[in-house]
Amino acid sequence: MRCLRCQGLLNAVQMRDMGQPPVFGWHCLLCGATTDPGIEANQVRHTQPIRSRARPPGSPAAGSGKGRVQ
Repeated sequence: MRCLRCQGLLNAVQMRDMGQPPVFGWHCLLCGATTDPGIEANQVRHTQPIRSRARPPGSPAAGSGKGRVQ
């Protein structure tokens, strides 16, 4: 299997959390990304952020006269 982040080789690992049964997942040997079925399910449900209409920092304010060609 290949890593979705860097296309590196994935190694099967067993992850443990205190008081929980072990979960099998994958660890990338190149970038160190770790994933398991729970992480993948959360990434699928995640929606893209709504693009803001706010001006980027440092841009001229509306009606300030800066940036207008006269």
